[in-house]
Amino acid sequence: EDLRCGGEVAVKQLGHHGHAGRFAAEARILAGLDHPRLPRYIEEFEDETGVYLVMEFVRGEDLGRILKQRGRSGVPLADAVGWVGEACEALQYLHEQGVIHRDVKLQNMILGERGVVLVDLGVAHLIGQDEEFATVGIGTPRYMAPEVFAGGLSSARADVFGVAATLWTLLAGRPPVYGDPVRLSELAPEVSPDLEALISAGVEMIPERRVSSIAAFAT
Repeated sequence: EDLRCGGEVAVKQLGHHGHAGRFAAEARILAGLDHPRLPRYIEEFEDETGVYLVMEFVRGEDLGRILKQRGRSGVPLADAVGWVGEACEALQYLHEQGVIHRDVKLQNMILGERGVVLVDLGVAHLIGQDEEFATVGIGTPRYMAPEVFAGGLSSARADVFGVAATLWTLLAGRPPVYGDPVRLSELAPEVSPDLEALISAGVEMIPERRVSSIAAFAT
């Protein structure tokens, strides 16, 4: 509870001093952002108990939990496209600020009163900067672009992969599997050939063959 301004806030504590650099980077990135589809940064502070990052508490339910409640059937097409479209608004803004999220997935999309809010910039990265706190495989498997999984250079196309894999999962009820011959339309019959082609191009393994930007994917 914020005793100065009232209301609830989310407090994130640094769990290991080896992650201090990335924790500080997350605070710096959040502090420079202002968008309704991202949590609002409040402050960072340190006391005798640890280092903390304080941000807006986003009330709602993450899309992973919503999908789990539906079982393996997926969600209606209109819901899936609408939610992912709102997440794309946040990602497009991030990319315009020179930030790649790198961990786009259902669990980091919270559906609340103002629609979908994209949370957790803990592995976000500034475009064009060297990876100072490099970690091979940073992010979440099945939603993570192959070049990020391999510890290579990240670009905005890494978030395209994540958002395309997220849309596939919402529609099919399960994440895409590399090398699986099953087509998305077999799992979600209401998916049109054009949408199936778009999602397939979004999860293309080779970045240069992938949809070029979040704006293009959203359009």
